[in-house]
Amino acid sequence: MNKGFTLIEMLATIAILGILVSIVLVSANRLITSSNLEYYNTSEKMMILASKDYFADYRSYLPKEVNGKTRVLLSALVTEEYIDMIKDVNENDCNDKESYVEVEKISNSEFLYKAHLVCDKAGYITSDGDVKSEK
Repeated sequence: MNKGFTLIEMLATIAILGILVSIVLVSANRLITSSNLEYYNTSEKMMILASKDYFADYRSYLPKEVNGKTRVLLSALVTEEYIDMIKDVNENDCNDKESYVEVEKISNSEFLYKAHLVCDKAGYITSDGDVKSEK
């Protein structure tokens, strides 16, 4: 009697391995995508924190009237050394001329900070994140 695998057994094994590899690749892709998104969200939060420090030093630049808005560019935050240049997931500099934090005065003592991050080479543009802050 010959010992070995039949063609059907080999094809079934290859098919099962193919399905398992597909599942692993899909899971890995989801993990990478969520990690990248978390990286950009953290970068946006860092921009907001840096802009709060910036406006603490330059209070006169804050909007005076309720619903008034102002912006500070990422390039200004980097130049004034409130933050290091933000890099994308591939270690390329994000666009410091199009990335900014917008500040809106929403009441007499509260401001709303929104980061807008543009990383051209990675194809990332922020989804508007709001952070409220009291004066």
